Amino acid sequence: MEKRRERRVLVTDPVSFAGKSGTGQGTTFNLSVDGCALESGQAIAPDSTLEIELSIPTQKNPVKVKRAKVTWKAGNGMGVQFLNMDETSKARLKQYIDGLSQETSEKDA
Repeated sequence: MEKRRERRVLVTDPVSFAGKSGTGQGTTFNLSVDGCALESGQAIAPDSTLEIELSIPTQKNPVKVKRAKVTWKAGNGMGVQFLNMDETSKARLKQYIDGLSQETSEKDA
């Protein structure tokens, strides 16, 4: 069984994306520093490459992923792996995920 390296959190944050297959918007529902699952009405084929902007409610500007690959597609859902993101964006995303993980831990305690 595959073991994920990064912590994943459940979210409902807006996301926009653009690639050769087209542009679109959707909602992220599963997020990690390495990738996300999102839902969108835009048809994007597996193995497509996208640029992504993740809207983070605690931050003014979106987190930009310069290059991401669609790894799976099911109905309106798709999974993307983040391939290229600058260190500042990665640190902002990690800070957001760590904050959400801490909130979840406190609720469970």
